[in-house]
Amino acid sequence: MGWFKKSMFFMLALMMGIVLMPFYAKAAAPKQILIGTLYASSGPFATSSTSQYHGLEFWVNQVNKQGGVYVAAFKKKIPVKLVAYDDQSSTTLAATLYNQLITRDRVNILVADFGSVLTSVAVPIAQEHKMLLFDPTGTSAKFFSPNNPYLVLTSLPTSGVWPTVLADFLISHKIDKVAVIYSANDFNQSQAETLKSKLEAAKIKPVYYHAVPTDTSNYTVLIRTIEATHPQALIEFGYPTNDIAFLQNLQATGVKFNMVFTIFPGQQLALIEKNVGTKALEYTYTYPTPPLLVYNKVNYGMPMSEFEKIYTQTTKRPVDFLTVAGYNAGLIIQKTLATSKEFNQLALRNAINTFSGKLFTLNGLFKINNEGAQIGEFLPVGQFQPTKTGIVLHVVYPQNIATGKPIYPAP
Repeated sequence: MGWFKKSMFFMLALMMGIVLMPFYAKAAAPKQILIGTLYASSGPFATSSTSQYHGLEFWVNQVNKQGGVYVAAFKKKIPVKLVAYDDQSSTTLAATLYNQLITRDRVNILVADFGSVLTSVAVPIAQEHKMLLFDPTGTSAKFFSPNNPYLVLTSLPTSGVWPTVLADFLISHKIDKVAVIYSANDFNQSQAETLKSKLEAAKIKPVYYHAVPTDTSNYTVLIRTIEATHPQALIEFGYPTNDIAFLQNLQATGVKFNMVFTIFPGQQLALIEKNVGTKALEYTYTYPTPPLLVYNKVNYGMPMSEFEKIYTQTTKRPVDFLTVAGYNAGLIIQKTLATSKEFNQLALRNAINTFSGKLFTLNGLFKINNEGAQIGEFLPVGQFQPTKTGIVLHVVYPQNIATGKPIYPAP
């Protein structure tokens, strides 16, 4: 628009009583970056959710000690404020609170609560409001599609690929009588389906394959039923409460299997060990994750050893994987804000593409596909083996990163 036309436009606007900002004016920098999230202080997801929240909270405190997070769009550091509400492990309440964060609190950054169940309601809400959702641990493959640019998985691969290495381990060790029991939710079902598919491709048909409600708290009858099929390996896919009940019942029945695999001892060892005891974890297999996997060669954020030291000293809390996942989500947010030249949701999402595959944190390689799903990380197979003082987790597969050999069959 030429100078004369601009002048006439502004004169007309003033005559009409309209106050206009110049076309060339940029939006003013906010006084603080509002990061909205949820956590569960009660219900089945409380322990995992609060650990993840504390990790994110720690990141906020760390960047604020340094004057805030650098925002490239405004070329300066801006303090961060965490706006968080308790969803009590309820998807109904979570849906209301995610909406509240976007429409009432008008947060700049939205972070999902722990896991696929509580993230499931956030995905469509964020997409509807064109709000980029930073998703630490909601790993259901159903969340990701080419039609939704408002989602990025920060701290885990999609759950459907988790058992890939586990399946290869079973096949390579000629374990061909496999029993699978899983909780009926997206997170666990997708793992069960992947494992079954890969085993059947190797002409191994599970001798037992059964879903149970996610709120199952007694596995005694199921364990006896599985025992009758004489499996060489028993794979249980569940959430922490499922793993705890399963391992407690397994120990109480006295039933022995050559191989037992569960998910969450590799993510929340202190929680599981406190509830089932060290003896119940001997020879159990799991997916090792940080801090049990130690990544110290990083190019962004603290290395694992430094993080664990500073976090425990500062918060007086132990570190588990969900703590790492929450902190890692903060690192991805930090890098995004420091990279994006514009302060809008799609610009933030596009900025992530520029460093995907180049960022190595205490959680491993951050790399996403076009749908925002994490593809840089993988989950090896580990086994808890007894020592004179307790148990130690060895990575037993794949062999190129193994720290020990599997003890199979279990004594």
